[in-house]
Amino acid sequence: MQPSVLTQALVLFAGLASVCKAHFVLQIPTSLGFDDEAEGEFPCGGFNAHSRNNVTLWPVEGSAVSVLTTHSEATWEFKAALLSDLGHWVRVNRVLSQTGVGDFCEPAIPVKASWAGKRGVLQVVQHGDDGDLYQCAAVKFVHGGPASPPAGCINDTVIAAHWL
Repeated sequence: MQPSVLTQALVLFAGLASVCKAHFVLQIPTSLGFDDEAEGEFPCGGFNAHSRNNVTLWPVEGSAVSVLTTHSEATWEFKAALLSDLGHWVRVNRVLSQTGVGDFCEPAIPVKASWAGKRGVLQVVQHGDDGDLYQCAAVKFVHGGPASPPAGCINDTVIAAHWL
């Protein structure tokens, strides 16, 4: 039996409502996981930084980070740590200031060249009016880059950003 149009609309609305209350959603690279209630927990928004599901190859000269943000103003930090030293998070570039709500992508976030061949974690930190929020991705740093931005690396027309 097919669900009614009303049922389909309610399911769609419920799904959108859960994303709309989110602070930000890491879209690229694949996040370790998403839990809106735990997103303020250092270092990875309530998820285990040792998780190795969905490992993304990360060229040391840079790859894209794409998020869906619901904060009209925020600053961003991109940090990384080697899996062997998760107590030592390194900011890999300057702080980025963003305004506007929607899809936001920075096409090339580089890391230390000496990390090539090592396993690590990329941490995306959003500093918004309601505090610091964290999401992480399992990565393996590789030689080369910067990687070409994937098709999903877009910026909504209302998004503006600049490096501080």
